Amino acid sequence: MPTLTQPYSFSFDDLTFGGAGSPYQILSLDGLEGVPGLRVQDDNRGYADGMFSGRDFYNGRTISFIIQVTSDGTNSAQTNLNTLQSTLLPQTSGTKPLYFLLPPSNQQFIDARVRGFRTTIDPNYTYGLIMCQVEFFCPDPNYYANNEQTALLAYTPPTGRVYNRVYNLVYGGGSAVITTTVTNNGWANAYPNIVLTGPIIDPVLGNQTQNKQLNLIGTYTAGDTIEIDLYNKLITLNGQPARNILNSGEWFWAQPGNNIFTLTGDAGSTATNVTQAVVTWNSAYV
Repeated sequence: MPTLTQPYSFSFDDLTFGGAGSPYQILSLDGLEGVPGLRVQDDNRGYADGMFSGRDFYNGRTISFIIQVTSDGTNSAQTNLNTLQSTLLPQTSGTKPLYFLLPPSNQQFIDARVRGFRTTIDPNYTYGLIMCQVEFFCPDPNYYANNEQTALLAYTPPTGRVYNRVYNLVYGGGSAVITTTVTNNGWANAYPNIVLTGPIIDPVLGNQTQNKQLNLIGTYTAGDTIEIDLYNKLITLNGQPARNILNSGEWFWAQPGNNIFTLTGDAGSTATNVTQAVVTWNSAYV
């Protein structure tokens, strides 16, 4: 992960461009600030005036740069152009983080892929002032704080006297509600990743602030790991797809501000095996 120090600088795939002293000067940038286009679900009213108002959702975000490439005292403008072109190649799939530092915020990032690269050859090209147009596409229109935050939902078994007899009653079991605060400092919804480790029976994870939860079924040992990707609505068990363990409930997220996340389940921690869920997220903006 790069650490950007110059305002108005960017980094993608280990190449930094923009900012004071860079041979890649950003002349204009469009599509990063402000909201992206909307995907609307309005419908006509048939044989009547007006529309039925549906739900509105953000589309993906397209970011367009105009970059002026020059020499840097060591390499010619043409050599620097080759470096820029070889780094900003279109991807067949997936995204990479595009890091940026725009005042007054700290370093942030957005997940992007290159969708276009065009170079203008004109008289200025021969004099070492090369104009390029670069286009990034961001399937997720949100951008995020660079610092990842973590919260823990952990069950601590009660302590007590150790007796030298074994009864047919298990102490410290049953169901308990564990809570933690997930703070989203941005103004868009964030979708944390949750990693739950057993032992636990029929775990329930939720956001008490939204009154939403996911009810999972099954008995899980200390060696089992359940991962819940709230953005992509994916559930894996020990690294394998396991959407079938979702019994009921509603998908939730971390809305702007404080959110109370909860974990409930039976037959929790022992002295040696702690039942816990680790929540990770980045504050989100749009």
